[in-house]
Amino acid sequence: MQVDIYDFDKTAVPYDSALKYWNWCLLHRPYLIIIVPFQFICSLLAFLRIIPIPVYKRVCFRFVRLLNTKKTVKQFWDKRQKDVYPFFLPENRNADRKCVLISASPNFLIEEIAARLKVDYCISSPHDERSGKLLGNVCRRDEKVKRFRELLPDAEVCDVYSDSIKHDKYIFSLGKRRFLAKKGTLKEINCDFN
Repeated sequence: MQVDIYDFDKTAVPYDSALKYWNWCLLHRPYLIIIVPFQFICSLLAFLRIIPIPVYKRVCFRFVRLLNTKKTVKQFWDKRQKDVYPFFLPENRNADRKCVLISASPNFLIEEIAARLKVDYCISSPHDERSGKLLGNVCRRDEKVKRFRELLPDAEVCDVYSDSIKHDKYIFSLGKRRFLAKKGTLKEINCDFN
């Protein structure tokens, strides 16, 4: 089976969808202001590398305990689906290959938009949608390749799309062709990732 792999945040949309969702929830559910100081401290600790990103992600999505997650995610994508870059729309992808979306964002957020955009396989960071708790490893860097190979061990990767060579060199190494996505514009790159 032939597949194309797409990163999502800052590749298929112009922002980090988890951060955008948090901001949207804060705007539409003002009572969340009570947890902003805690979120700020955790973000600062992660930024300063005092706590690692996986620990940060284990904590930062706990705010969904205060929400109807399914409902707010649908409302969020109802407003933000228009932000998806044209190259990632189903009609603009290669119809002869399966589409694999791989994202570090929480599965409860990414799976909704993946279904709307007719993505064949969605791989993301596993979170409990009721508690926000991270249930496994954050799907980033080499974890993306591990999770991809667990799901599709024999898939032949044709094209890979991402906004970051540094963070996604692991998935770039799988593709025959690699495209750097910046603000909705694609540029084929020829780097040795082995």
